[in-house]
Amino acid sequence: MLAQPSFGQGRDTVFAVHKLFREKRGGAAGYSAAADTASSRKRYARLPNGQPTGQEARQDALAAAAFTTVSWAKAGRYSPEREANIIESYRLGNPVPADIRGKLRRKHFHLTARDLSLKP
Repeated sequence: MLAQPSFGQGRDTVFAVHKLFREKRGGAAGYSAAADTASSRKRYARLPNGQPTGQEARQDALAAAAFTTVSWAKAGRYSPEREANIIESYRLGNPVPADIRGKLRRKHFHLTARDLSLKP
């Protein structure tokens, strides 16, 4: 027999998955912004010739590539399409995938009266 989540539990899990995905996509946007900053030439404007040295240019390109790679990886792993697939699958009675379930924390779920009374 397949155990179905109660109405409230299912709604809360869907909320938590949505909150986790929204949080992770925000992190991807942050890495993307860091890549833009790393590849920016504005900070070299104060130099006499206004150009970075060869070493600085290579370091900037490497940093931008690293941030871009992490951003793309996060954006793909936590895409809106994957979120929709997981939520739809969960509503059909399947469990949340282990990789996502392992990332869910108490902060992703709705706060209860008990949670609020435990806050310092």
